[in-house]
Amino acid sequence: MERLDESKVADRRSQFVPLLLYGLLVGTISGAALGLVMKLFGEITGTGIYVLLLNVDFIAWLPHPMTERFEFVLHMLVALPIGILFIAMLRVWTSPLGVGLGMGAAIACCTWIPLTQMSERTPSTADLAALSWWIAGHLVYGVVLAGLGFIWMMKGWDKR
Repeated sequence: MERLDESKVADRRSQFVPLLLYGLLVGTISGAALGLVMKLFGEITGTGIYVLLLNVDFIAWLPHPMTERFEFVLHMLVALPIGILFIAMLRVWTSPLGVGLGMGAAIACCTWIPLTQMSERTPSTADLAALSWWIAGHLVYGVVLAGLGFIWMMKGWDKR
């Protein structure tokens, strides 16, 4: 069995730790921004997209009913690994705006139908106004990701 070169292990660790920590920070900031934007859009438009963002009624083993705060914590638990994934993707693709908007759009498009169909509290799948706000909110999320990605790259952390 081949021995691991300790310097290679230390080098990999020194690359991984900043990515992990900054990814968690990116996930926290972008997830909170998405939550605030969706809450604002939902209150202004009455479309129920904030309820859609936080709704987890379909997960049977979770306690019901849940407070908004608890649902927001669950939302943030999803946002954290997405932040790490975003920063990791910047090691391959060097366009924070493209990656951020792409991730925001992909998340919006991939979650709209399943999430709207899993609860009576969410907008209808056919509600085009709610869909538009859902996509807009996730594009704002992508812009926040991109801004944080630009910082990551300007600091040269993507080169480590």
